[in-house]
Amino acid sequence: MVLRMNFWRAWARRTSRDERGSILVFVMMVFSAMFLVGGAAVDLSRHENLRSTLQYNLDRAVLAAASLKQSETPQVIVEDYMSKVITIENFTVNVENQAVSVNSRSVEATATAILDTWFLSMAGIHDMPIRVRSAAEERIPELEISLVLDVSGSMAGAKLTNLKTAAKQFVTTMLANVDPDSTSISVVPFNHNVAPSLGIYNNMTVDEIHKYSACLTISDADFSNTFIDPNVSQKQTIFTSSAGGWQSLDGGRKTCYSQDYFEILPFQQNETVLHTKIDSLQADGWTSAHMGMKWGMALLDPKFQPIVTQLITDLEVDAGFAGLPVAYTDPDTLKIVVLMGDGANTWEFIMPDAYRGSNSDLFEVTYQVQEFQYAYHKNKVWKTSTSESKCGKNKWVCVYDTVDETDFYLRDPDNNEYLDIDDDNWISQNAFDNLPSTLTGWTNTKRLSWAEAWGQMPTNWYGNETGNWVPHNNMWGGTSRSMSEADALMTDACTAARNTGIVTYTIGYQTNSTTSSKLRACATNASLYYDANTTNITQVFSSIAASIQKLKLTQ
Repeated sequence: MVLRMNFWRAWARRTSRDERGSILVFVMMVFSAMFLVGGAAVDLSRHENLRSTLQYNLDRAVLAAASLKQSETPQVIVEDYMSKVITIENFTVNVENQAVSVNSRSVEATATAILDTWFLSMAGIHDMPIRVRSAAEERIPELEISLVLDVSGSMAGAKLTNLKTAAKQFVTTMLANVDPDSTSISVVPFNHNVAPSLGIYNNMTVDEIHKYSACLTISDADFSNTFIDPNVSQKQTIFTSSAGGWQSLDGGRKTCYSQDYFEILPFQQNETVLHTKIDSLQADGWTSAHMGMKWGMALLDPKFQPIVTQLITDLEVDAGFAGLPVAYTDPDTLKIVVLMGDGANTWEFIMPDAYRGSNSDLFEVTYQVQEFQYAYHKNKVWKTSTSESKCGKNKWVCVYDTVDETDFYLRDPDNNEYLDIDDDNWISQNAFDNLPSTLTGWTNTKRLSWAEAWGQMPTNWYGNETGNWVPHNNMWGGTSRSMSEADALMTDACTAARNTGIVTYTIGYQTNSTTSSKLRACATNASLYYDANTTNITQVFSSIAASIQKLKLTQ
């Protein structure tokens, strides 16, 4: 009995120290864990592979559906694209949002699928969902365009005729197949100044010193920014001419051309109205492209919004343009200047300040006269006559009307004599002072301001009559802007446009290398400068229109 017990005790001690069976169990446990982890990696890799495939194909489908070149609905395009996917047997596609207009298409879609697991099912995970989402939009941005056109005297003839054809075609192209109120075009004619429309001028703050014209003189510093602030007082350009006789102000060399066809046409989308404006253009004057560029930018600057608001109220601009010009940061709007010049900058005529104030040498004298109207017979009142010779004869009675007349007198400051302009006769200071008693019907003598006087007499006529050539010579020299000064200000303006995001296209129309280099430097980049001649000007404008369309699609 004792021996048997000792045997079992010895056996128990040996077997309690034997670990060979426990290692096998451990190995099996580790192997199972590794198998499960590896299998999970396979399932996860399958999931990611199918998800990325589904995402790739859905992205392609949505991008195709959002293309403005598509004629089918986004739903049809997406479903057609996704039907070609063969790497996944069962999935569903849902086009959640779609919007289509003339200048934009937007699509948003999701795709879902279920992946049956191979290994994770051992852990109770029998399937894994796949869901992808994609969205795309193609939008043609809205356009604000300033068409800045040289109408100086050198544009006369075939050049202007061909420009009109080209510019009208440009307008037609830019307005074709666009949403209403999405494209605004302003026409800015320039020679040696720019005449704003009365609608613009009347809603600006102007230090107005005469009623003859609406041109403004912009300070040098203001060419470094893009705006003309309607709430800040602007300096009115003196209206006069540098050539001609008394009141001969309709010829060349006027400081401002105030006829309708020289005025800005702002913020239009009506093709007919724009074509009519372009057809009305005439050529005269010298060249100041810096003024054209300045006004072209101002019509794109948000500070002009109050002007647009009032023009809408006055029914001069479509109500759909409320809020124009939009902020430069607006992602859905492109601001474009197309600047065309046919030659070098010459002069912008500016009167010296000494001849802008009060107390000119020109006086306006008003008096009343009795002007014959008709005659009638006392006894036969139905008998009338237009002959004044019947007055007082054979019982004829004459009827007269009191009419105000005006005469002007020019003072010669050297000898205080006065030129009676109507009679072309010089009189003394004393005779002039006695006009209230010697001039029949005299009512008033008014000394005009210089601004009022220059609207009546050209500078060279004043110089010839008085011998005072200071205002004439200064307007042609010291106080006016020369070619080099105009070039520098144009550079400032073009830099300001570039810095604020305005895209500037420039055209050199039969220019020389010097002029073309300045216009090329003004463009946003060298590729946006175009050389043109009378035979290819239409092609140039068409190329610019195509470039703008392409630019719209890359925004």
